Amino acid sequence: MSASTGRAMLADANKQLMTAWARAREKWNDEAARRFEANYLEPLAPKIRMTQGGMEKLAEATAAARRACSD
Repeated sequence: MSASTGRAMLADANKQLMTAWARAREKWNDEAARRFEANYLEPLAPKIRMTQGGMEKLAEATAAARRACSD
C-alpha cells in the first residue's frame, strides 16, 4: 500500500468515525458522552492531521526517490 493510499484510508476512516459519533450523539447526550468525546475523540483530530502530514511527506519522499532511481 502506498502512503497516499494509506492517507486516503485514514481520512475515510476518520470521516466514518465522526459520522457514527454524530449519530450516536443524537441518542447519547449525557455527561458520559461528553467525557468520551473529550477524552477520546477530541484528542484524535490533531493526531490524525499530524499523521496525514507525515504520510504526505513520506509519499513525496518516495516519489522523489523513484524519480532519482529512474534518472
